[in-house]
Amino acid sequence: MRVLNITNGDGAANTIKQSAVGGDVLAWRDPMHHGPFPENLTLPELAKVRAQYLAGPGGDASEVERDFDLRDGHLGAAQGYDRVVLWFEHDLLDQLQILQILDWFAAAGLDHTELEMICVNSFPGKPGFRGIGELTPAEAATLVTHQRPVTAPMLALAVAGWAAFRSDTPEDLVGFLRGDLSAMPFLEAALRRHLEEYPDATTGVTRTEAQLLRLMGEGVHGARVLFARNMDAETALFIGDWGTYRILERLCNAGLAACDPGPFRYPSFDRDAPDDFDAQRLSLTEMGRKVMTGDQHAFGVMPRDGLLGGVELARQGKVWTWDRTAARVLRRAI
Repeated sequence: MRVLNITNGDGAANTIKQSAVGGDVLAWRDPMHHGPFPENLTLPELAKVRAQYLAGPGGDASEVERDFDLRDGHLGAAQGYDRVVLWFEHDLLDQLQILQILDWFAAAGLDHTELEMICVNSFPGKPGFRGIGELTPAEAATLVTHQRPVTAPMLALAVAGWAAFRSDTPEDLVGFLRGDLSAMPFLEAALRRHLEEYPDATTGVTRTEAQLLRLMGEGVHGARVLFARNMDAETALFIGDWGTYRILERLCNAGLAACDPGPFRYPSFDRDAPDDFDAQRLSLTEMGRKVMTGDQHAFGVMPRDGLLGGVELARQGKVWTWDRTAARVLRRAI
């Protein structure tokens, strides 16, 4: 029997490859919790948008786009397999990847291929379970007991959820969350966490930004430690180290945090070059302290350009915000 296993990232992919489950493995490499996912684009069209975003301003997107092309070509060959198994977890990143993949399968259809999924939020003996990539190959192989068929209600829910995530208004996502999401039990919590990455309606900073600023105020100054402690503040980990460092850089540029010596620098990939990354000390500025105490807001200070999912955060002098208490999105003046 020919089997295609699809999972999030190289860590989990390598674990599955080394296990006894067998089959080919396709790693879905895309940090989908940030950046643009405009609606009404095909998978290849969307790959071009994502590649340009991930390459950064002025960066060469060609290598990233080649990776997406290889990934999408492998996905397109799914009908040549007897079974496709999705291996995912409960966190925001994995749930978004599930939506995208199942939306594709719902449109492409599978004639004689069984579509199944393993989706877990815990593992015996690992109280701090974060994901499949932290398991040994032997441990990962035991997850086949969680393997379940992907049903028609799951496909329908994924199609609706993917459309809501890519809509140009977050009100569609809020409306989607009011529906019956029981076919995918981890989806609601994950998407609510996504909404918390909109600026808070009162403070103007996102949940992740607020967590990092709070940690600086508590005396955590190293970027690596800030990343690790920020992970501890999450019920389900979804953001990686590089994404966290990008947020730290934006906080410094906005004047809510300070970096000594500045400006903020990323880890070096060149072993022969001096790497001053770990020597940096990040701290809360007076403005950052006032934002955290509620004496000042960050609207107009933190840049909100670009898209989050399908939503253009800031437009025509207004920005989309999340009111966590009322569980609603609001537009307010910058």
